[in-house]
Amino acid sequence: MRKIMSSAAVALIALSFASVVAAEDNLVGRSGFETACAVCHGASGQGDGEFAKVLTVRPPDLTGLSAANSGEFPYLKVFQIVDGRTTIQAHGVPIMPIWGDYFTREIGGSAGPFGTELLVRARIVALVDYVQSLQK
Repeated sequence: MRKIMSSAAVALIALSFASVVAAEDNLVGRSGFETACAVCHGASGQGDGEFAKVLTVRPPDLTGLSAANSGEFPYLKVFQIVDGRTTIQAHGVPIMPIWGDYFTREIGGSAGPFGTELLVRARIVALVDYVQSLQK
């Protein structure tokens, strides 16, 4: 019985820790969104940022991505759009900044090429997780 109680306590602590980590990740994503995205997409993600009115292509309402996708958040597609480094130039000029390149330059080479790439992807994952949390 004592072993079961001990295992249950460990499980509860692990779950609590996981929710704290998830909340911290969301803060990282929120901060990234406020810094990189809100100026065009708006603080709420509805495409009404202060730059939206001067852009030739209106930023989409990010809160309806799941609804427009049969209730499924298009995680990989959003990740690739935010990253921007996998777009094919023959398909035209991207209408959004290439955040993967920006984050790479911002991080610099101090982590080495593989470490830098991991840090870039972690920032994009946190950002996409935050966009996912904005879904209606």
